[in-house]
Amino acid sequence: MRNIKKVLFVCTGNSCRSIMAEAYLKKRLEQEGLFIDVRSAGTLGVNGLTPTQETLKVLAADGIDPEGYESKELTEDYIKWADVILIMEPDHRVKVLVMAPEAKEKIHYLGEFNKEEDVVIPDPIGQPLAFYRESFRVIKESIEGFIRWLEK
Repeated sequence: MRNIKKVLFVCTGNSCRSIMAEAYLKKRLEQEGLFIDVRSAGTLGVNGLTPTQETLKVLAADGIDPEGYESKELTEDYIKWADVILIMEPDHRVKVLVMAPEAKEKIHYLGEFNKEEDVVIPDPIGQPLAFYRESFRVIKESIEGFIRWLEK
């Protein structure tokens, strides 16, 4: 198993994709008996906002209690804290590297771990619930690939 103890998901607002990814990875790590600290943040995030209603519905449908999730703004401290940073799209890589150029080797697209899909996971904000469900499906499949990568 890789020596990864801290995972940070990064998206734009930290109200949809990275929240779904954080919540699902925590669920799966608990099921696998793996002890990894997982957090999420947004490049344009505002601290303290709750996830979108669609995000809450999608998580609840998967048996995940999203209670207590709040948005967090991406900071240099979060970047330095993480062993691995999983991003959703190219702009997130740019924002992380502007804050902490030394983090280059820690950054991966979450979508890299899902060979069936593009590496970019589109932002569902403002889209219908079906789009959120599809985003969550891709996120879940990517996280399953990430867990297999961790276990190597």
